[in-house]
Amino acid sequence: MDRAIERTRRLKLAGATAIMDLGANMVCLSRMGTSPASAWIARGKAYLTAARRIRLTETSVRWHERPFNNPNWQRLVQEPVFPGEGGMLIYRDGRAIGAIATGEGIGPFDEIPGVDPVEFEHEGVRGNAEDVVIAYALGIPYQDQHTRTSDRPAREGPARGRPVNERIDDLPHSLPAARKYADRALDLARKNGFALGVAVVDETGVIMQMDRMDGAPPGSPDLAEARAATALVFQRPTLEVTRTMGPDQLARVDQIVHFKLLDGGGGAPIVRDGQVVGAIGLFGAVSDDEADALAREAALA
Repeated sequence: MDRAIERTRRLKLAGATAIMDLGANMVCLSRMGTSPASAWIARGKAYLTAARRIRLTETSVRWHERPFNNPNWQRLVQEPVFPGEGGMLIYRDGRAIGAIATGEGIGPFDEIPGVDPVEFEHEGVRGNAEDVVIAYALGIPYQDQHTRTSDRPAREGPARGRPVNERIDDLPHSLPAARKYADRALDLARKNGFALGVAVVDETGVIMQMDRMDGAPPGSPDLAEARAATALVFQRPTLEVTRTMGPDQLARVDQIVHFKLLDGGGGAPIVRDGQVVGAIGLFGAVSDDEADALAREAALA
């Protein structure tokens, strides 16, 4: 993930990158303070790549050629997908172990104003920005994932991207700050011998960072995100919410808000100068009290 973020910044872009295992479960997601859609698209592309276990470009071409199958396939899957292009499988020792994809903001641009043309090269091969980021992140030779079939002709002229000024400050809506809170939670979990999923959301409740430790439950990052959203919605730790609201009342709130909510300990708001500026959530095989204490401490990073 660090290499993907580094190369994205060198290209003066900002967007989200998602990594999933072969079960299409989240391993890591980073959003560089851009629109929420970037995270949703990166997730949808990585999910489809992992679920079908082939390059996303192949799926995109097939779905374009046989669109009548798309609605049926999408009804079967566990979450929304995005049949675009650029998702790649991750290999280790010749065996696929996961998938990676980028979202809105990291596109197949051929040129970007103010960016040295050499940044569009990977191992001496000239390419587009999105595929360069993926190849660089994986440490593999460049592969053009944005091919066109006979009924989808190539673009006329270069695709020009727009440089993005990534928001950088010390609040969770900035990726470096969000990762600081997530890293604090991961460090605390390791010191206590826990294997957890961790999520950090910004002040609007949109995901900024998700991580899954080795040994953590496959769905733990998603459940951690729900814990973080719950802490943000109620502006207090989720264990307090659990102890003051009955299950029926929480279920009614869940039907009204567009966030996924989850009770129990492990969610805490991030507060700056008396204002809630984000939240952190944790999930794993730990008690509510242990998760609550860890989340509260991580929120102070």
